[in-house]
Amino acid sequence: MFPDDSEVLNNASLVVEGNENAFNGKAFLYDFEKGDFVYHNGTPVLLEGKDALKAWIEKCIRTVKFKAAVHKNLDYGPQIEDLIGSVFDNDFIQAEIEREVSDALLKNPYILNINDFSFEIEGSKLSATITITTIYDNEPLEVTI
Repeated sequence: MFPDDSEVLNNASLVVEGNENAFNGKAFLYDFEKGDFVYHNGTPVLLEGKDALKAWIEKCIRTVKFKAAVHKNLDYGPQIEDLIGSVFDNDFIQAEIEREVSDALLKNPYILNINDFSFEIEGSKLSATITITTIYDNEPLEVTI
C-alpha cells in the first residue's frame, strides 16, 4: 500500500553512488521548523532543479560537520557551532563563518559563486541570507535561514 523507503529513493535517484550527500538536482522537501520531511498522500515531496538546490543549501548550512553519525566520514556542512556565541572578535567570527559556509556550499558543482553573504548572530542563533549564482539560470538564488 505504501512505498517502502528504498522504492522512494530509487525512484527519486537521490543517492549518488559513492557519496550519499552528493546533489544530483533532486531533494526531498524538509520542514526545519517541524524537524521532519513533508509528505503528500504518504509520499515525501520531491523537489527538482533550483528548488531542490535551495533545499540542499539549507540542509548543508544546518548540518554540523562531522557531528552526526551519518556524516562522520564526510566533508559535508560547515564547522561553525563553536564560533557562534564565542569570545572571539566579531570581525573574526564573521569572516570564519563566511569562509566555512562558502567552502561547504562551493563543493556542490551546481553552485557557481557566492555573490553576497550577510548574517546576524543573536546569542546562539545564526540568521543568514546568501545570494548564490547557480547553473540553472542567470538569476541569483537567495537563501535565508
